[in-house]
Amino acid sequence: MKKKVTKWIDSIEEVSIEMAINDFFDGDWNPKDWEETEEYIDTYIEEEFTNISDKEKNQLKSEIKKEYNKRVLNLKQEEIDQLKDRKSILKFLEGITDDYCDEGEVGFLLSSEEIIDLIIKNGNK
Repeated sequence: MKKKVTKWIDSIEEVSIEMAINDFFDGDWNPKDWEETEEYIDTYIEEEFTNISDKEKNQLKSEIKKEYNKRVLNLKQEEIDQLKDRKSILKFLEGITDDYCDEGEVGFLLSSEEIIDLIIKNGNK
């Protein structure tokens, strides 16, 4: 009689700093909150690495911070690109005001066109 047996084997492998950074960003990180992400870094290092020196740990944290900043800027740029002109802004506003507004809330009676005109008119007050 034969039985299929699955065995998990842990091994220690050398990884580049780039691989470690990419591995970190495959997991939990919060582009809206650096402090929360920084906590994840400590957990990630503790769980994934053995015999890591303080120098390596600090270098990895520093490189992750640089990559974090780069990724956050890229995400912001994606959002900015979606609001590149009046037409795209109107499309965005229509998505917000569709059936989600109650009486007295912005978008209940005001159209997206009227809302954008008021934003432009009152934006610097």
